[in-house]
Amino acid sequence: MVLMSIILVAPQNASAAKVKLISWNLVNKKKQLNWDGKTSYQKEFNFGVGVWNKYKKGVIRKKTAKVTADARLSDYSKKEPIVAVTSSRGTMKFNRYNMKKLTLNQRRNVMIHELGHALGLAHNTKDDVIFSYVTSRITLSGNDKASYNAAYRKY
Repeated sequence: MVLMSIILVAPQNASAAKVKLISWNLVNKKKQLNWDGKTSYQKEFNFGVGVWNKYKKGVIRKKTAKVTADARLSDYSKKEPIVAVTSSRGTMKFNRYNMKKLTLNQRRNVMIHELGHALGLAHNTKDDVIFSYVTSRITLSGNDKASYNAAYRKY
């Protein structure tokens, strides 16, 4: 199982932006990501879905009775530097211990970020939503979009 996470440590210097993908994604053969489960941060998660779907309409959807879930949401609480984690097995887990300390835009950033991993994006620069640290960025950068375009062509 491969995990991608966002941590709560202060950022260091970032490298130059470029397309960076991980070796897996949770998108199905129909080029969709169907999610199920619940989180205490559902409004923020829905906001994150909206950000990605505004760029590529209808890719991320709530599971229906006719489709299988590709990702399952849940919460946990543990005193550790990890805020959230998305796994290649289709889990997206949010650490309430750290999430409750974040501002609204930081929580939204976490959701957009973790959905980026589910879509196949790897960590990138401080100007990207997919940066490896929590920020207040809640809009996709040009590089986030370029990385998503590259990942989407691979599905």
